[in-house]
Amino acid sequence: MATLSPPLFDATVPVFRRGLKTLKHILEKAEAYAKENGISTDDLVNWRLAEDMNPLSFQIQTASNTSKNTCARVAKLELAALDDNEKTLEELYKRIETTLAILDDVEANHKAAFEGKEGAEVILPLGKDRVVNFTGTTYVYAFAIPNFYFHVTTTYAILRNRGVPLGKRDYLSLGP
Repeated sequence: MATLSPPLFDATVPVFRRGLKTLKHILEKAEAYAKENGISTDDLVNWRLAEDMNPLSFQIQTASNTSKNTCARVAKLELAALDDNEKTLEELYKRIETTLAILDDVEANHKAAFEGKEGAEVILPLGKDRVVNFTGTTYVYAFAIPNFYFHVTTTYAILRNRGVPLGKRDYLSLGP
């Protein structure tokens, strides 16, 4: 018996929007924690979970890129490129807001572009000399969503590891 997956738009844009709002929320809690503890808010963008891992700024940039690039690749859209050059907390907030605005535009003006793309080829460049080919469905479920949540979760873990008082409700955006 075949199982039905939600349409690719429903599996991506609303999911990414919620995750980006979670990132904003946990950054706000990190900002409050930093101010309460005399920590420079600009220092926290360089926090890492482990010395050989990328910093918090990279985690947010990659979650942002994954959300917009998924829309571009699956729906064959031309979306604004974002420079990965954020160095302050304020710049990371702006990055999240810009990405949310891109997703809002995709929903308002390009939702239909996702229709029928389940079997369409999606090409994912990996480095300079490698590409991976997916179908739209496989790309969304096997790469895009897991990659997006890896970076959201890593952001949470970096902040929690540094003492920011975050809990499961913060991650799930369930409020206090």
